[in-house]
Formats: sequence, structure tokens, C-alpha cells
Amino acid sequence: MNLREAFRESMRVLYNESGRTEQTTGDSVAYWRDRIIDVIYRTVALLGGIAYLPSVYLSVIEEIWWLAIFNTAGYAWFVWAAFSKRITFVLRAACLIAFIYILGLALLIQLGPFAAGPIWLFTFPVMTSLLFGLGPAVGALALNATTVVMFGVALMAEWVTLQSLPYNMVNKWWVIGANFLLLDTVVTLSIAVLLRGLKSLLKQQQATRRSLEEKHHELQSANENLRQEFAERRRAEAEIKRSHEILVTVLDSIDADVFVADIETHEVLLMNRHMQESYGGDYTGKKCWEAFQGRLRPCETCQSAAIVDASGEATGLYVWEGENPVTGRRYLHFDRAIDWIDERLVRLQIAMDITDLTRIQEEKLELETQLRQAQKMEAIGTLAGGIAHDFNNILAAILGFAEIAMEDYRGQPPINGYLGEILKAAHRAKELTQQILTFSRQAAVAPKPVRISSIVRDAVKLLRASIPTTITIHEELHSHATVMADPTQLHQVVMNLATNAAHAMDPGGGSLTISLEDVELEEHRKKAAGLIADGPFLQLTVRDTGNGIEEALLDRIFDPYFTTKGKGKGTGMGLSVVHGIVKSCGGHIQVDSTPGQGTDFNIIFPAKKIAEIEPAERVANDATTGNRETILVVDDEPQIAHVLKLMLESFDYHVIAHTRSRDALQAFEEGPHQFDLVITDMTMPELTGEELAMALRQIVPDIPIILCTGFNEHINEERARQIGIPYFIYKPVGRSVLADVVKRALET
Repeated sequence: MNLREAFRESMRVLYNESGRTEQTTGDSVAYWRDRIIDVIYRTVALLGGIAYLPSVYLSVIEEIWWLAIFNTAGYAWFVWAAFSKRITFVLRAACLIAFIYILGLALLIQLGPFAAGPIWLFTFPVMTSLLFGLGPAVGALALNATTVVMFGVALMAEWVTLQSLPYNMVNKWWVIGANFLLLDTVVTLSIAVLLRGLKSLLKQQQATRRSLEEKHHELQSANENLRQEFAERRRAEAEIKRSHEILVTVLDSIDADVFVADIETHEVLLMNRHMQESYGGDYTGKKCWEAFQGRLRPCETCQSAAIVDASGEATGLYVWEGENPVTGRRYLHFDRAIDWIDERLVRLQIAMDITDLTRIQEEKLELETQLRQAQKMEAIGTLAGGIAHDFNNILAAILGFAEIAMEDYRGQPPINGYLGEILKAAHRAKELTQQILTFSRQAAVAPKPVRISSIVRDAVKLLRASIPTTITIHEELHSHATVMADPTQLHQVVMNLATNAAHAMDPGGGSLTISLEDVELEEHRKKAAGLIADGPFLQLTVRDTGNGIEEALLDRIFDPYFTTKGKGKGTGMGLSVVHGIVKSCGGHIQVDSTPGQGTDFNIIFPAKKIAEIEPAERVANDATTGNRETILVVDDEPQIAHVLKLMLESFDYHVIAHTRSRDALQAFEEGPHQFDLVITDMTMPELTGEELAMALRQIVPDIPIILCTGFNEHINEERARQIGIPYFIYKPVGRSVLADVVKRALET
């Protein structure tokens, strides 16, 4: 057994559904409620140390002894209760909710409204709703409301004194409290209503199951009655008629289509009431293929031959599945040859409507496929981020040492030329890394003015490496206008349309044209396209010379999950996503296609303005030269720390470099005023760049800090500004750019 299988086995044992005496079957609310509390307790027991150790450490440092004791007692309770089989659900749930409320209230009073207290208080009614339902959840909301009001009163009366409270905190607290209670109420009641609905659906499912079991028992009973009645068919005629009446009564009570037909003549001898309602009348006496199949002659696939052998004797039960052309429904058929009252052999069929069940099963399989695809794409995005971080660190060393070498060998060919080629290749690798990140990352939507021509160029670079060489790509970019959109989403639009076009031309190849042009739309065209903006407009066209799209399919190509590709070649979501992105930008998409000649996708975007040419990278000059300022460089990669030191020293700075953030912090604490600037990496062991920056700011609040990273999904320029660090650069960084940023940071 390898490590992965051992881990899965341990998780299965840890979260095993058995073990608690109070658990019931999996189709009851009590069962899933108990499973939820199990997962909560065991997860906290396993992962709670991640929050417990820093919390206790901070409590000891801050000398908040009660909090350290409370956290220790609480965590010990969770560890013990997670694996104990003697504690009831009510006790565990009540202790969990009480712990959440007490911790939230204590943190609010001790640390103020901007610590973790409101988060715990917010969780209090949500967990109450999840574990106990609507009534207790309303009580929890009332208790939260009382807590918010009492805390506001305490602030007004100055019963609670906290350090570093913002100006006008009392009035701000009422606004914060009102928003807090509104969101808490919405989430709590939504969960309570959802759980109530799920509980109702579960009851309905249980009732349906019981009903089906009752019908099944009735059907078994009916079959038994049939066998008994046919075994006694030679009794008196009166007894036979009475038995027949019993049979009809039972069949009419079955929620399935039941009929009897002569095997040789195909004459319908009996239809139960359910079948008469399904087919709109009693067709006794007619041919089965005429009444139930809508045919003018016997069915080519008649199943009567399957229930009798060559000698004409019954062979037993025959089960088959098929769709009926009259009702348009799908049925599961149970056919059997039986002896009729006049001693002839007839066909008895019981057909159960499984249309909805089949659809549900198909939807389940489709959703499972979509989930696997989504998980695969998420894994690709995560992998791309990790590769980008490591690769950018490697490129940082290559670019840095190459630029330093070029300075040392300036005017000495051919070495200087060789180094120039190394720099060009490294910059191409940097651009490729950025393209991969743009394609794979899952970033929040942030509309801003974007020049689509730049997006198209980046996408084409990525496409040239991913589509067959038999396809020629043409760029016809006649516009540099901008649109308000998220750059990542626009990149996804171009990639999805271009990839679909490439698939349409595979394997024979062809021509793929991506064009941009400014257009003016007449009022009737704007109204027909549903465009609200007054203009100007920008048209993006993706044209291919592939097989084209049939006219009957044009109205469905933007439907979710609709695809004409083979199995494993498409999810049916690409064009649906494109349509959604275009509409969110206030645009319109139109498809023109002729089978055998190709397809044009024309997208109209409201244009905002003509983009200015992006400024070129600044060149280092004498103005960026330092004046022997001391700079602290921190990076866990020794090569990067060394190359940054060399580059900065070449600009007349005094540099002290560390590869451990703890050592850097200690050096800063020993002589904080000897440093004029700090340059720190973001992703480091022990202390991250953000944590190190916060620690340094506590010692010297106005120390200039430059934060740099190869790639980190938790930090960007906006996040850096929020934590008070205005200077943020991505690795690899060029020598001139580094010198310029350092100069600006020192002048601030």
C-alpha cells in the first residue's frame, strides 16, 4: 500500500459513518445531523492546532491568560469529544455553539470589533440553524442582536476601553452592527429554510419509498393471486369470474401500465385503469401494435417471441426497456406468458414509467463529468501557480546575473552579445510564464479599461504553441480602443473561440483570422442587438474555414452542456461561458456560418476610449544611483538574495542580505535605524514577507518596504497597498526597474 492509499484508508476509518449508537439510517435527518457534528469535531481535532497554537502563542505574548486557558480547554474538549462514543449529539452540539458564542463575545470585549470576535459571533446563529433548526436559530440571532446592542451601550458608557479605536467608533459600531446583524440574519435564515426544505424533501422521498414498497408488495400479491387463480381455472365458472374481478381490481390499483394481449393475434384483452389514462382510452379488442405503438402493421421488434419457446410453452419473465412513440415516455417492461381464462396462452405486460428516473441518472452522470472537469481545471490552475513561482525565481537569478555580467563586459563582443541573447530568451520565458498564469488562474472579476488588441496578441502567442501547424493564424488588428472588462475573462473569450475554430478545422487545417475594428451602429441595429451604450463600438471577429455549423444547431450552441464534439473532446460549456462574459460586458455576440465554408463569431463591445501607448521600461541612469544608503534584502533563495545584492551594490547602495526571515528580523531589531529600506520576498518559511513587513513596521513605522514575489495567489498590488506597502514588484525584475523602484521608495 503506497502513501496515498494509506492516507485515504486513514481518512475513511477516521470519518467512518459507524461507531455512534445514536446514528440511524442514511435517509434520516438525524443521521446527517450527527454526521455533520462528527465532521466538525473531528476536523477541528485534526486541524484545530493550526488555529490553536498561534492563538495560544499570541495570548501568552499579550498576557491574555484567560484566552489561552479557554482555548486550551476548548481544544481539549474537541479532541476528546471527537472520538468518544458516549457523548450525545445534543451535548456536543450545545457545547460547540456555546464555545463559539463565548469565544466570540470574549474576543469582541477583549480585542475589539476588528479582531476575530465578530466572525465567531457571526458563526454562532449559523451553526445553531444548521444543527438545531429555525427556532433555536432565531433565538441565537436575538442573542447576537442583544450582544451587539449591549456592546454599543458599553462603548457609549466607556465601560469597555480598547486601544487604537478609530475616531467616532460608537457611531461606526452601530453601522457595523446593523450590517453584521443583517448579513447574519440573511445567512442564518437561508440555511434554516434550506434545511427545512431538505427535511421536507427527505420526508417526501421516504413516503415515496414506502409507497413503492407497498405497490411492490401489492404486485407480488397480485402475481401470487394470479398463479392461484389460474391453477384453479377448471373450477366452476362463477369462481373463475370472481377471480377475474379480483385480478382487475388489483391491476387497477397499480401505478403502472398493465395489459394482456393474445400472443398470436395481438388482440388486446385487458388494460388496467392506469394504462387507459396513459393512452387516452380503453383499446380492448384492438391490435396491440395499433393501440400502443401507432403502427399500421405488427412491430418488427415484437417481444412476444421472447416469452415462449419453440414448442409454444412459457419461458418465464422477460425484462426489457424501450421508448413508446405514442406517449413519448420511456418504460421498463416485465413480460410473461400466462394461461388466460379460456386456456389460451396470452402475454401479460407490466410497464413502469422510468423517464424521470433515466433523466435524473443521466443528469447525475453529466454533473459528475462536469465536476471532474472543474476539479481538473482547478488542479491545472494550482499547478500553474506553483510552476510560475518557482520558474520566476529561476528567471530572477538568470536575468539578474546576466544584466550584471553585461555591465561588467560592456563593449566587449562577442561576450556582450551572448549575454544579450540570454536576456532575450529569459524575457521570452518571463512572458510565457505570464501567459500561462493569465490562461489558468481563477481571479476575481475586476472590470477596468482593457485594450483588446493586447489581449489578442497574448492569446495568439499561446495559441501558436497549442494548435496544429496546419492552421494558419492571421491577425488583423485595426483598433486600439478599450472596453470595460476583466482582462482574464477577455483572454478566456479569445481562447475559447479560437480553440473551437481550430477544432472545426481539424485535421485538415485551414485559416484562423482574428480581427479588431471600430464600428458605428445604426439605431435599429443597436436595438436588435440589445445594446444600451451610445457608442462608439468595437467589433472582435474570430473567423475559421472549417466545416461550419448546421442551421438547426445555431440556436443551441450557446446552451450550457450542448456540444457537437465527440466524447472527451468538449464539455459544452465553452460557448456558454463566452456568451455570459460578453453579456456581462454589455456586448452582443452573433454567429454567421455556412456548412462546408466556415464560421464567423462577431462580438460587439461598447468602446470607452483610445488607449495610450504603454510607457517603455525606464532605463537606469545616474539619477537612479544611490548615496550609500543601507538596504536590507531578504529572500529564502540564496541565488536571488545574492543577485539582488550585486545589482543594488552596482548602484552604490550598501546591502545586507539574509536568506532567513527570522535572521533578518533579528538583525533589524539589533540596529533598526541603520537601514534605510527593506526588500523582502513574499513566500518564505518561518515568516512570510507580509508577516515580516508587519513586524518591521512595529519597530520602525515609517521604514520603506518593497514586497516582491514570483507568484502568490494571496498577494497582489492591491493587497500590498491595503497592508500599507505601496511598492510591489513581480520577479524576475530587471536591473533598471529595480533601481527605479528603490529610488522612488527612498524618496518617499
